[in-house]
Amino acid sequence: MDNLMGIHLWIAALGSLLLLVASAFISGSEIAFFSLTPQDRQSLEEAEDGASKMVFDLLNTPDTERGARQLLATILVLNNTVNIVIILLSTALMQHWLVALPPIIGTALHVFGVTFLIVLFGEVLPKVYANRHPLILARRMVRVLTWSKGILRPIWQPLNAMAGWLAPSTGPTVDLSVEDLEHAVNVTDSADRSEEENRILSGIVNFGSKDVKQIMRPRTDVTAFSHDLPWPELKAAIADSGFSRVPIHADGLDQVKGILYAKDLLPHRNATDFDWNTLLRQPFFVPENRMIDDLLRDFQSMKVHLAVVVDEYGGTSGIVTLEDVIEEIVGDISDEFDDEDVLYSRIDEHTVVFQGKTALVDVYRILDLDGAAFETAKGESDTLGGFLVEQLARLPKPGESVTFEGIRLVTEAADRRRVLQVKVLLNEEPARKPDPSGQPLRPGGAGAAVALLVTALAFGSGCSSPPPVPRPAGYYRIAVHDTAFESVELSCPLTLDMASAAKMETVQEFAPDSCWFNIVYPRYKARIHCTYGGGVALEPVMEDAFKLAYEHEIKADAIEVRKREYEQGGVAITWRIAGNAASPLQFLCTDGEDQFLRGALYFEVRPNGDSLAPVTSRLNADVEHLMANLNWR
Repeated sequence: MDNLMGIHLWIAALGSLLLLVASAFISGSEIAFFSLTPQDRQSLEEAEDGASKMVFDLLNTPDTERGARQLLATILVLNNTVNIVIILLSTALMQHWLVALPPIIGTALHVFGVTFLIVLFGEVLPKVYANRHPLILARRMVRVLTWSKGILRPIWQPLNAMAGWLAPSTGPTVDLSVEDLEHAVNVTDSADRSEEENRILSGIVNFGSKDVKQIMRPRTDVTAFSHDLPWPELKAAIADSGFSRVPIHADGLDQVKGILYAKDLLPHRNATDFDWNTLLRQPFFVPENRMIDDLLRDFQSMKVHLAVVVDEYGGTSGIVTLEDVIEEIVGDISDEFDDEDVLYSRIDEHTVVFQGKTALVDVYRILDLDGAAFETAKGESDTLGGFLVEQLARLPKPGESVTFEGIRLVTEAADRRRVLQVKVLLNEEPARKPDPSGQPLRPGGAGAAVALLVTALAFGSGCSSPPPVPRPAGYYRIAVHDTAFESVELSCPLTLDMASAAKMETVQEFAPDSCWFNIVYPRYKARIHCTYGGGVALEPVMEDAFKLAYEHEIKADAIEVRKREYEQGGVAITWRIAGNAASPLQFLCTDGEDQFLRGALYFEVRPNGDSLAPVTSRLNADVEHLMANLNWR
């Protein structure tokens, strides 16, 4: 009798172990079936083996939603049934094996021991495995679940109906994150899609994860007009701006009164005087943190194309347009009035000069950088200048640099409030001017070796007829003037040294009360257009100077920026523009307080950088002397 009881106990123990294995497979199948990706489902549908077709049919019979619900009910009923049987068998075993222990201790060991085994081996481990190998486990369990679905129908069908009554179906729902959608776009076969289509799909996926602050035009770049601007000046300003909608403010950009539509001015364009403030439309304000998908719906419902972005304190941060929102999906939209947003100058293959306000994403694109490390370390900054401030924890001074991930960032120009220009060095070696073949000249290196080789060949083959060599283009010799200067005291509080070969020409027809003048070189048909200003804020002046200089980038081969500081305060900046640009030289001098002198060199001939090189070099020296000896009164 005891032997028979012992056999029964060992059979119960073996049965409990087998049931625990069955519970593991059933629990794992729950994760395996419901973690299949759309790509996995498509591969199951296209597969030829029977197991794959059974998996697909089990999930989609009678339809995707109801098939998944019925399968889940089957798995839960089957898993709970197996676990209950395990508990019953383990209870019988513990009554015999733990009979010598006190009841409380025996019960505790039974409860905690069985719970630990079921949770670890019946739930956690199989679900971890199923998450890594869903297709393998789904194919192995499909026949068992198909058979169990029919057997357990009387149990799961009422439960399923009750669940449907308590929570009526609202149609299939998929809870996918942005990362899941982006991964789905990346892993799908894109061979039949163009690069443009892939970029649009990526833009759609990330559309809902961006806020207004990421796409807006900052207030420093916003064109706006005061409400008390006279009618003739307003017409000219609207025509020069090229914008169809312009914010109008009362006392600074933080006090936007309304939006002026250029088309509303057309019926009154011939009027000599007109109260144009009556045409203002109600402005639409949005916070910085509003998501752009919500903003798009706002634009659609309110039938507006421009919104004023405000910060948490009610101040104006910038503006955002419908075009800005659409560009997040389809890419940049350019028309004949658009300027190039990203202004930079590539000095050589290792050196690029950016404006401080250049967005970091544009820097990544231009320099072909991954940008992951920058995104981690950028903090709240979105621009290259802001990244420098973030790294130094303060506003950098001109000449200060930061090395990050092997890339050196040098502050080329800055004022009291922001970084204006940044030089990016992709390595720590000094940049060298490339030779005409595109290879950098290195003393004693390959360039010198090639030169020696060519010379040796020339001397060694003097008796043979050399191949014909095209003669390079020649230019007439230009005799430059002597380096003599004379001091000139202007009507404005300014004294400068002007070359004796030049003459002063005042310009007052456009601004009678201003100090505008030209330094004219009759010998070269050249003029340096100069503008003086006093009692002004220097920050917008410096921004305008950078913008005007880089407007010539479309024709320039390179733009060299030089900067130096005066001992008594202030700064002098020159832009030397190589190539066939209309203006080969521009400069800006400030006293560091409220005075500035800005100049731009122009020739009354067709620009040709090669032929004008001797004159440009001589005038560069004149300008350097002028800036060095400038006297603010």
